[in-house]
Amino acid sequence: MNHLRSLIFGIAIFSFFVNSANAGFGVTPPYVSNVSLTRNSSYEQTIYLVRSDPSTDLKATVSIDVPGVNDWFSINEGNEFLLKKGEQKVPMTVKVLVPDSADYKQYKGNIRIKTGAPDDTVAGGAVSISLGAQIDVDLVVIDKKIEDFKIRKIGISDLNEGHKVGWLYFPGKIRFEMLLGNIGNVPVAPSDVVFRIYDRSGNVLLEETHKKGSIAEVAPFETETIFAELPTKLPSGSYLARFEIMNGEDVKLNGEVNLSILPYGTLQAAGFGFLGLSIAHKLSVIVPVLALFVMFIMMFLRIRKRR
Repeated sequence: MNHLRSLIFGIAIFSFFVNSANAGFGVTPPYVSNVSLTRNSSYEQTIYLVRSDPSTDLKATVSIDVPGVNDWFSINEGNEFLLKKGEQKVPMTVKVLVPDSADYKQYKGNIRIKTGAPDDTVAGGAVSISLGAQIDVDLVVIDKKIEDFKIRKIGISDLNEGHKVGWLYFPGKIRFEMLLGNIGNVPVAPSDVVFRIYDRSGNVLLEETHKKGSIAEVAPFETETIFAELPTKLPSGSYLARFEIMNGEDVKLNGEVNLSILPYGTLQAAGFGFLGLSIAHKLSVIVPVLALFVMFIMMFLRIRKRR
């Protein structure tokens, strides 16, 4: 009876230590998931390997098991890499490349991570416990384009007021910063950015302005900082601007920012060039240049004809 009690106690103690050891290693998030992939698209997701006691170096070995599409997957750090001593949280980036021949359907499987001693050896008499974790994979390839995004963060800087050169007026340049996360499966950018600029109290509308030129696109499933540039003819001063960031007819984000316009020349930042001119001022430059060009061509043809 005593032997049986000792055996049960020993098994309980062993189970406790094994479970504690395994509880000391995990991954977050425990999945790779994307349900809006398209053919020829790519997707990256960062998984963090976390351990409670980073007192030694560990080697992580990664194995991928997603039936039929293992070759779509790669690990940026390699299929074997080191978890260095002292590092409690280590990133691992999973990259998925969907080929042009992919079937439109769901793909499920897992990625397993096993850890052990870097040289696969243990000291004499020691017991090696291999810790591991599993990442579930759920991907769907669809025959549909999705153009959508989220604005994670916005920012705005001070700017110089506009100025005149001869008869031409070059407006000030509002540079509006946006951290855009593409949650669709095609490159995307805001279709428009609108600023309605009010006096400091926010009661009197002084100017409405839209973005000039194109905004850089962000690749599918990526997050990047992009800029919209908007002209303003307002003089130096402090203003309240109410903005809207558009995706077609949808307002993706609206809000308020304080706008500080400084006297021309205060900042080194360049303002708008030719792009910022009004249509009338653009024509006042283009028409004379075209006229001179036509006159030059006619004179050239006449001289050539005489010869």
